[in-house]
Amino acid sequence: MPGDLRSDAKEIISQAISGVDPYSCVHRAVRREGDRLNIGMSSFDLSAYENIYIVAFGKASVTMSRALEEILGDNLSGGCAITKYNFGSSLKTVKVMEAAHPIPDENGVLAAKHIRALLEKTGTNDLIFFLISGGGSALMTLPRKGISLSDFVNLTNKLLHVGATIYELNTIRKHLSAVKGGGLAKMAYPSESISLILSDVVGDPLDVISSGPTVPDRSTFDDFQEIVERYDLKLSPAVQGLLEDGLEGVVEDTPKSGGPAFKRCHHYLVGNNYVALQGAEDKAIELGYNTLILTSSLVGEAREVAKVLASIAREEKKRYMPLALPACILTGGETTVTIGGRGKGGRCQEMALSFVIEAQDLKDTLFLPAATDGNDGPTDAAGAFADSYTMEKGRDLHIDARTMLQENNSYDFFKETGDLLITGPTGTNVMDVYVLLIK
Repeated sequence: MPGDLRSDAKEIISQAISGVDPYSCVHRAVRREGDRLNIGMSSFDLSAYENIYIVAFGKASVTMSRALEEILGDNLSGGCAITKYNFGSSLKTVKVMEAAHPIPDENGVLAAKHIRALLEKTGTNDLIFFLISGGGSALMTLPRKGISLSDFVNLTNKLLHVGATIYELNTIRKHLSAVKGGGLAKMAYPSESISLILSDVVGDPLDVISSGPTVPDRSTFDDFQEIVERYDLKLSPAVQGLLEDGLEGVVEDTPKSGGPAFKRCHHYLVGNNYVALQGAEDKAIELGYNTLILTSSLVGEAREVAKVLASIAREEKKRYMPLALPACILTGGETTVTIGGRGKGGRCQEMALSFVIEAQDLKDTLFLPAATDGNDGPTDAAGAFADSYTMEKGRDLHIDARTMLQENNSYDFFKETGDLLITGPTGTNVMDVYVLLIK
């Protein structure tokens, strides 16, 4: 039977994260029999290659690399893994480098240059494993010629502050970068490559995950221009010049489908948000809840999405719909936050605070949204617990929840009430998981 809602929710989140452990995901996807490497329906002869390299980037890059190091053994010639600060650890053969996320820094540029130098020496008889996970777009940054890192950072900051979607953000990144939007595949050609991908994007579009560095890019400079106009963005002279040259065809667009760079590229999805939700579902059922995975594609403004989930909780309490009680409704995805205040928080904490306000009268109801990487926005929290007791604690401390929400200051609200979920870096990243429990 269900126990304490908070303990149950924490166990469910923990199981969700365990289900997308990058080490396990790689080992499930890649099977070795002698010199044959089997991935999906494909088979590769390791003895046919002179050199085999790993190029990994993203929050899960180190764990994915460790798994592949074990599989490849002495067949591995070397490689590089770029991850977020404090997410790194030593590997046997692969060099580990750390950089900033979500705002790129100079270390990300140095790491990208290191990868470019490695790819420049590869040839037709070499095999490259690209291990791609969430955060890779920011961590591996190599601006196009004429574009400075500050140009890149300033425009990224503007997009984050206006609440641009990951699709919009990555469309801009691809056109400012030499490695994104198929650029890495272009650098690797004519070597053969295998991309193992842990998705952190709704719908798992390969050209959006980490800005699609090894797949053809569907976005164009025209899309770039539309985004600039949509948010009325002021561009630096260098970026404005690049955009104008791109629109006029003076600068080549990102590599498109059918290009030579993709003739020897293979892509395999090894994990995503739905896999995490399945792990959460198994644990919820084990704990005694009637359980439903509602969607793994939840998007929208965080505080507004929370209102929808609060209305679902209200329907459960009133009519026992869509499930009989006790109920666990699981959703996943990635919401956005339009920043208007000067507070601190992330999309999961903002959702939790909005839920607290909307559902403060609902007893025996708990909402726990959590980032699967353990870092919700620029904070050390993965998310926050939200129930009627949270609101009561806020009142006792004379903290106004609505004011804190208006200031985008969800972190300080939940820190004061003691309701933050702290997991530490998890080593994986498949967006967010939202657990709604009703006794």
